[in-house]
Amino acid sequence: MRAFINSLVQDCITYNLSEAEGLEYIKARYGKPISRASFNRRKAHILSDQSTNVWLNNFTRIGFVKNHQEDIETIRRLRNDSMRQLQTEIDKRNRDEYKILKLKDNIIETTKLLSELNLGTPIISAIKSKLESAKANRNESIQTR
Repeated sequence: MRAFINSLVQDCITYNLSEAEGLEYIKARYGKPISRASFNRRKAHILSDQSTNVWLNNFTRIGFVKNHQEDIETIRRLRNDSMRQLQTEIDKRNRDEYKILKLKDNIIETTKLLSELNLGTPIISAIKSKLESAKANRNESIQTR
């Protein structure tokens, strides 16, 4: 239950709900109210660096990868469909040259998009590395004071 309530508080943060709206949202989803103190304590914990880092790790490992793979597969299916349509149009006796050009443009654009999506994982990894480096530098500077 604790994790569920924390996920509801995370939703409140994501949707930028006020305290009153958040408490009402949690009451509706959880079935019973939580105290303002509990809500604010959970919200502060979620917004803390450690909690944000845990969320980022989880998101980059699970959520991002899953969504990223789904996007790539969807774009591949669209491109493959366009390629089949192109071949069908090319094989016709009365070819529609305008449609052929449009399909070729579509294939080029989806191929570019696939290339960009395939580069997404290294970019997220680099951002995560920079965040970890900045956090380490900040902790080091705090310790040397």
